[in-house]
Amino acid sequence: MKLLLLVLAFALIVGCSDAPRTQLRVGFNLWPGYETLYLAKQKGLLADNIELVELLSATDTMDAFRHGRIEVAALTLDEALLLVSEGIALKIVLIMDVSNGADAVVARAPIVKLAQLKGKRIAYEQTAVGALMLHKTLDAAQLSMADVDAVHMPVNQHLRAFQSREIDAVVTFEPVTTQLVNQDHKVIFDSAQIPGKIVDVLVVRTAQLSHHFDALQTLISAQFAALAFIKSNPETAAQLMSPRLGLKPNELLAALDGIALADMPTNRDLLVGTGTPPPLQVTADQLLAVLLEHNMIAEINDVDDLVDARFVTQ
Repeated sequence: MKLLLLVLAFALIVGCSDAPRTQLRVGFNLWPGYETLYLAKQKGLLADNIELVELLSATDTMDAFRHGRIEVAALTLDEALLLVSEGIALKIVLIMDVSNGADAVVARAPIVKLAQLKGKRIAYEQTAVGALMLHKTLDAAQLSMADVDAVHMPVNQHLRAFQSREIDAVVTFEPVTTQLVNQDHKVIFDSAQIPGKIVDVLVVRTAQLSHHFDALQTLISAQFAALAFIKSNPETAAQLMSPRLGLKPNELLAALDGIALADMPTNRDLLVGTGTPPPLQVTADQLLAVLLEHNMIAEINDVDDLVDARFVTQ
């Protein structure tokens, strides 16, 4: 009897220790291009062992990934490159979307032109994409960082800071962009003016790939199914997705016009392509050069093996 109890106790301990390892935790901040994952959950497309973890900002998502609190992170490509530069081994397994206007610089009246940013207080999130958007905005305005009062601020504080008049302009993204525009503030620069630079991807720690292979395949298949649902039922999808984003369904559909959601053919084209290297690798190399030029990132020895396209080619 004692032996039986010991065996049962051991099995219970092993079972409890295995449970956390089999759970695939997917972390991301609020952004319409990531909300497709919650749509997949609402449609019952995600397995029980796939947990969606909403975080307050991209900064928080990167921190959770660094410290192993999530296995998968939805990030911009430049943020993924930043993690690689820190020595974190990861793979890009999916392109979520490409921003084509949804990332923006919003200004308070009377600012209507980029040159009017001189001497103004501009908030931006201290991430690579925030810094990239700010630098591109200043380049277009023929200004330098010395010409403005730039302050670091996570995205979950952007709306409040604008409403309390702590800042004159903000580098932000949907849904905050639409929320500010609804209050009669103006977009004076957006990601459509730097096409292909802001790409959202799903990254996985290289060491976790084999252990979570099946769950990752389920997750990515669910993402493609959610995109198909949006395409065939846009109004219904918008009604399901908009509440968490704090937008009306028609506002979400308008916001999605500034985002190119990446379906399976698009992923195959960009992650695999027809030549060597694949298109996303070329984009990563170009983006890395920009980040290095502006001292936004440390030197990376090798970015030639970032992509694992198995999940979009099966």
